[in-house]
Amino acid sequence: MERVEEIYQGFVVDHQLERAGLFELLRERFVAVDTVLYPGCFVHITPSFFFQNVVYVDRNDLAQGFFANKDGVLRKIGSRQQYEQQASVRFVAQDYLQPIPALEESFDLLLALYAGGISRACGKYLKVGGLLVTNDHHGDAAEAAAEENLELIAVVKEQRGTFTFSDQELSSYLVPKIPPRGPAARDTAGASHWERPADYYLFRKTRPSAMTLEPGRFSAPH
Repeated sequence: MERVEEIYQGFVVDHQLERAGLFELLRERFVAVDTVLYPGCFVHITPSFFFQNVVYVDRNDLAQGFFANKDGVLRKIGSRQQYEQQASVRFVAQDYLQPIPALEESFDLLLALYAGGISRACGKYLKVGGLLVTNDHHGDAAEAAAEENLELIAVVKEQRGTFTFSDQELSSYLVPKIPPRGPAARDTAGASHWERPADYYLFRKTRPSAMTLEPGRFSAPH
């Protein structure tokens, strides 16, 4: 437990990366969310404080060692969880850009946070009607907006640790920023792709993915 606590504190809490308010807001707004897929998770187990069934995916060696201490991870989650049931945590040690041995369209919520390429690579694992939460750190929001079966339904803004939800004037959040040219272009790495950026974007999957996979050996937790 001490090692799990040390790693979580050092890599998540100390860098103010918990974003607990975001997951609390999602749980309050979308009570039907049960199964969550988190590709590129590293050691960010905060979603399990609010959602009972979470599948984490990462190829990072430290993350693999962290999740290998399953008892420690579950004790840490148990000390913070906001539900009565026993947490269900599964870890898949692989690159999420490669096919994940999971049943397609099995998850209610897909997290795409600071990892890149998740909506394109993992959108097929999201149920129709399921939710994708992302930011635009790696252009994830722009990528999601380009997917024909994903619809922007809300944005979330953060100010001093407080997260607020808005579903008004959403089209104004999808106006692309005209990229600068010449030397100025070098100063925009990591900048938002939108004229009116939000901190987080919430998309809903409106129809099945165009391509399907054969059912794999791994399924969402029940």
